[in-house]
Formats: sequence, structure tokens, C-alpha cells
Amino acid sequence: MAIQKKTKKATRRPLTQKQIDARRKSYFKKKIVNVFSSSGFEYIPINNNHMHIGRRTVEIDAMFMYENIWLICEDTLTNPSGEHFKEHVRTKNEAFGEVQNNKEEFIEHLVKLFPDRQSKFKKYDPDSIRIFGLYIPFEKVNLSEDDSSLYENLIFVQPKTLNYFAWISQCIRHSARNEVFRFLNIKDKDIGLPTSSSESAKITAPIIYPRHFVGSRSQVTKSKVRVVSFMMSAEDLLKTCYVLRKDNWEESAWLYQRLMDKKKIKGIRDFIEKKGEAFYNNIIVALPDNVSFEDGSSHSVDIDHITSLEPNCKLILPKEMNSICVIDGQHRIFAHYESGTNNKQEQEISELRKQLHLLVTGLVFPKDMTKLERAKIQSEIFLDINSNAKPVQPNVLLHIQKIKDPLSDMSLAQFVIEELNKQQIFKDMFELSSLENGRIKTASIVKFALRYLVTVKPSEERKSLIAFWDGDRTALTNMDDTAFKNYVDFCARCLREYFCAIKKNFKQQWEDPNSKMLSVISLNGFIIAYTRQLSKYGTNNFDFYDEKFAKWEYDFSKENFQYTSSQYRMFSSEILKGAFDFSDEELETT
Repeated sequence: MAIQKKTKKATRRPLTQKQIDARRKSYFKKKIVNVFSSSGFEYIPINNNHMHIGRRTVEIDAMFMYENIWLICEDTLTNPSGEHFKEHVRTKNEAFGEVQNNKEEFIEHLVKLFPDRQSKFKKYDPDSIRIFGLYIPFEKVNLSEDDSSLYENLIFVQPKTLNYFAWISQCIRHSARNEVFRFLNIKDKDIGLPTSSSESAKITAPIIYPRHFVGSRSQVTKSKVRVVSFMMSAEDLLKTCYVLRKDNWEESAWLYQRLMDKKKIKGIRDFIEKKGEAFYNNIIVALPDNVSFEDGSSHSVDIDHITSLEPNCKLILPKEMNSICVIDGQHRIFAHYESGTNNKQEQEISELRKQLHLLVTGLVFPKDMTKLERAKIQSEIFLDINSNAKPVQPNVLLHIQKIKDPLSDMSLAQFVIEELNKQQIFKDMFELSSLENGRIKTASIVKFALRYLVTVKPSEERKSLIAFWDGDRTALTNMDDTAFKNYVDFCARCLREYFCAIKKNFKQQWEDPNSKMLSVISLNGFIIAYTRQLSKYGTNNFDFYDEKFAKWEYDFSKENFQYTSSQYRMFSSEILKGAFDFSDEELETT
């Protein structure tokens, strides 16, 4: 039998930098198109077509439409730290400004390019069309408030935000459109042509006897929060609800919800299609301040005056987008999402969205209650409900703890981490979102090291930074915003001085991605060492720590770094002995 010779596979040539950049650009553009197309916007493939509009030539990378909401986009791989970046942004701001000021001219250009879509471009009067200029950078852009004010025609869609929209649009398809509208601060009245019916659209539902919420007594029963239960269609919930997800674009500290689970959404959606039934367990929401109530005679009534089981009392909700905050049940709601396809499942669920009514329990907050107080209650309920369900991720738990008790050592540590993440020494190095990969994870740093350094209630045998802070401790205890911020800034400043000296003396290893210098093990060891040396040296400036670390040598290479995650304190002892001249006796007593 003849033996066949194996043919030699052709060796692939390595890609040139130009080819790598081209692939990256192509991937980036496809990602943007997928995000907005999946979210229910129509893609207009302008593809960098040059148009002379107003006083300049305008180049638009992509455009997306939903009724009278038009998104014009600039996607860029330009390095935000490069010398030409601000000029690029300024140019795009001016160009998009010309589009805003010359809508009729812009529409005529679009009609010439896409004559088959003329009816869509001219469906609305130019004055009714709302154009949003989106600047979408491949890398994060750091702009001050002053810089941002210069670019009034641009809305920056940061990489984290784009990743968030990508995930949400994969999970719930066209129903992610409301999330985009919330990001752009678009209200119902901004979409389409205003009509008398849209202005007065309301949701009316009979209610079950309201009373003080009794599920989480520690905070809720003292706060005059009332609760009502009612039925609401899945379609109405989809149109009106939003979720305070921790990983979205908002900078607010009071976000606590986790991202949706794509598999869980699919599983529930399959169940709905198969069974054609709603879930029996209730959805928990926070109702907006403009909720109102009527008695059986359709007379307006204050909820606090509904003290008995009166028949036919009903709740009145304006049908407003992004007005009802979901505390628990996001997967059960969004499993009814609008897919934008015409397959069998969507046909079934499109009918069920209208037919199926979900049991909703709504919290009615006193109108004078602050956002912080509301967030504390909502996050506590979320944690109570989910404590026995799927384990809540450590980073989500940390955020909830921040909201519930900002002065706890764990919360303070998280606030300090977030402040350090803004400063040059650790700029964007910590993982504060599950959408940020490849960064330093924070949960173990907070739990095993930093909490003991920043605590306002240190143990008797230890000192923390509170002993060296000259601020108003009474105001801090009473959660005065200024005092709280001052203490967090003080803690971050102390650590910045310390780590700047470390970076200077270990610069090569600090910048080497293959070293263990910036591992959680090393950082925890350094933080614990700082805490332990407070009793001997207190707080000091950069020069002090620079002198200490200048005389200490250590190999942070992967091959020679010998410590594990259970040996944070052991490594801190090595630092104290080598850099801070601690004796064996001192190590034992600190």
C-alpha cells in the first residue's frame, strides 16, 4: 500500500501593524453597529461619506434612527493621550454642530445617498428631529468638566458604556432601546409627534390594602414607606421600568443591581413560551413620586388615608419610560423582551406581553426622602431577597454595603479604592466593574487589608488613619458629606504618597505586566505594612517613604516571588523588616 506524504501546511505570515489596526477598526465598527441595531435602531450605512453642510465638510462614520431620534456617530481609535486628540474632538464637535444647525441640508444629503429611504428621512419636520452626536472612542477618554463643556455637540460613549450596551442588547434585544434613551436623557415626549393621547397615557390598576413594609424592619418601618400590590402587564412594565445596575455608565455611588444573566433570561423566555403563564411570585419595585391613588368613586385620595380594606381603590401611574425602578425581578420582566425578529417565539411572546399580568409590589416613598435614604432601603431589600438565591458577587456586595453603611470599614475602603482609581498612580487600574477585564480585583484588597487602615473604629491594639486625620470627627460620625469626602481624600492622599515612593524605587517591576508587583498579594502586603508602621512612624510624606524603600531590594518576578494569598501579613513583615527597620520584637507586637 502506497504511503501518502503529508502535505506541509503553509506558514502564516505574521500580520503587519497596518493589518492589525485594520482588523481592530473593523471589529470596533461592527460592535457599534450590532449594539444599536440590536437595540431597535435602524442602521444607515453612511460609511464615512463626506457631506458639505453649512460651513464645513462633515464626515459621519455611522448613523442610527428610531422615529425622530437620530444618532450620528464618530468612532475613533485615536489615542486619547496623543497630542492630536483634542484637535480631533474639537473638529468633530464643530462638524456635528453644523449638522444640528442645518437639518434640512443634512436631510437632502441623506435623500441623495439613500433615495429608497426618502419617506423615512422626511417623515418628521426638521424641527421635530432630535440629532445626537455620539463620540465613541476605542480607549477611555479622560476629560475635565471644563473640557466637556467645550464640546456641547458631542456625547461621549466610553468603552465601559459601549460594553454595557453590548451586553444588554445581547440579552434583551430591542427592549434595550429604553436603556439607550435613559443614557441620552430622552423622555417619552421627545419621541415621535406629541399627541393628546400620549400626554395623558396612564396605567390604572386596583390595589391591595397598603401598609408599612414589614420585610426589612431595620430601616423601612421607621421611614413611613408604604407598600401596595397590584397587577401590571409585562408590556407596560417593559415600557416603564429601569434597573440601577452597578456596571452601567452612571457614576453614582448608589447603584447595586448586578448585570442580567443571558442564560437565565433565555430560560425564563422559553418557559413563558412553553407554558403561556406568568410567574406567581411578585416583582418588587420603587414607584415614582408622581404615582397617585383614587377611591372607589374615582376621587383622589392620599395613600396614608387608605387605612382599611376599601373596595375598588386603585393606583394611577403615568405611562412614562424609565420611571419605575426594579428592585427584584428584572429577569422575569425582561424575559418578555421585544426581539425584533419574526420567529415563532417572538410571535407567541408579543401576544403574551399584553396578556400576562405580573404581580407587582411597589414601594411608595415619602416625597421628601433623599436618594441616599431610598437607595439604602432598596439595596437592603435586594440583599434580603437574594441572600438565599444565587450568590451575590463580592463586588456587588461591596457596593451594597457602601449604600447601607458608608462609615463601615468595608465601605470606606471601597470609597478610597474608587478615589485612588482616579489618581495618576493607580489611574483606571482597579476593576470597579464586571465589564472591566484585566484590572486589579478589589474585593480581597478591601476585605483583607485596606479596611483596617481606613476604619474609624480601630481595635485597641491597632492604629488606623483616623488617628492622624485633623478633620471634624463628630461631623464624620453624623455622615456630613463634606467631612466624609475629606476623610476619604485624606486616606487616598496618604496611600498615594506611599505608593508613589514604591513605584519610584521599583519602576521597572511596577511597569512590567509579568511581575507580581501589582498583584493583590503584593498590594495587600504593602497596605498591611503601612498600617502596622503607623504605631512607630505615623503618617509621612513622599520623601520619607522614598528614603525607606531606596535601601530595600526585592525581586517581584513570577519565578522568585514566594508569597501566596494566605501570606499577606508574612509579606508585610518582610517589607517592615527590610524597608522600615523593624526588629523581630517589633514585628511580633504590631
